[in-house]
Amino acid sequence: MPDLLPELLPIPPIFHGILMLLVVMAIKAGLQRLAPHEPWGFFNFFCRQLAVKVNKAENGTQQQTISGFISVLITFTPLWVILWLFADFVEVAFLWEGLLLYFALGNLTLKPLATKIATAITNSNNYLAKETLQPLVLRETQKLSAMGIAKATIEMLILRSLQQHITVAFIFLIGGGLPAISYRLLLEMHYAWNPKLPQLRAFGRFVGALVQLILWLPSRLILICGLILSFGQQSTLLWRLSLPVFFTLSSQPLVQFFALTMNIRLGGVAMYEGVKLRREESNSNGRQPEPKDIVHAYRFINRIYTLITIGVVGIYLLAWVASLQA
Repeated sequence: MPDLLPELLPIPPIFHGILMLLVVMAIKAGLQRLAPHEPWGFFNFFCRQLAVKVNKAENGTQQQTISGFISVLITFTPLWVILWLFADFVEVAFLWEGLLLYFALGNLTLKPLATKIATAITNSNNYLAKETLQPLVLRETQKLSAMGIAKATIEMLILRSLQQHITVAFIFLIGGGLPAISYRLLLEMHYAWNPKLPQLRAFGRFVGALVQLILWLPSRLILICGLILSFGQQSTLLWRLSLPVFFTLSSQPLVQFFALTMNIRLGGVAMYEGVKLRREESNSNGRQPEPKDIVHAYRFINRIYTLITIGVVGIYLLAWVASLQA
């Protein structure tokens, strides 16, 4: 990542990217706690309306797929060009990069939301749990049981941590703010045109595959970190079960790993706009998720975050030492 912070900053330039990431995350988490907001709401609405206009039910599958591809181009390209050109007019580059990172990062208040859901389930207040969960997931939550709410919440924590936190940070540290916000644009298009929705199965195929391709490396890094943290707890078995699906272009191996590690069932049937979708079930021999498993899942994700942070800082430190000796 390019050196974006002022030279007067009394730390090695190689660490400026990490410092900016930590500062922006702290600012965003604080602002979201004070005034919850979703800056991508309008863009998501625009994408949904675009799909209504161009994705006609009477069109064939191939035509819908082509329409989805063209929609990605006409939506993504102008925005990317505008952001790219605007950077030349910004005097303070690191502030612009920080702003792009702020918008690229997702919701950083997942822990209190997950805790709220777990507490509501424990208190038999399933209505509150469903209402809290619904804005965070694509599936319908109205008919979910307490077990279904817990399962959906755990899956949400896993996937949102991967998609909106780890992957954004990974891309930012490698390429900077523009690649990070570019990825987030594609991710929001994927959310709006998710092929799990019956009418968008073909239309959202291209952007869905593109996002899965981008997510592959970060998700496998998380999986490897999880295996390291599970060392001594049947780690050989976990690796043997994860290896056959390790190279598949899907986030399923990560969900499966959490299911195996926590000995719970994840995946399975979910309802999307009144239609049941039979997804692959992970760890069918495990027990049904409980509210306490939501807390356990988030704690395990936090441990993965910590390990990744230590690893990234260690790599940057080694690179800095090597540059001094060169």
